[in-house]
Amino acid sequence: MQTITLEQLKLALAEGRVAQIFDNRGPGSYGSMHIKGAKLLPVSEVKTGLPHDRDAMLVFY
Repeated sequence: MQTITLEQLKLALAEGRVAQIFDNRGPGSYGSMHIKGAKLLPVSEVKTGLPHDRDAMLVFY
């Protein structure tokens, strides 16, 4: 796991290196505002909801 800055995320998105963005907050917070394209993935579902590609860049917030 690695922490990145907002600028690093913007660059990774622009370069197409991000496979998926996950919002780990609750449904209420997700519903009121989230990053465009982010999927809701509550912490309780992280183990079952991840892509199988272990080399893919995944972003959680």
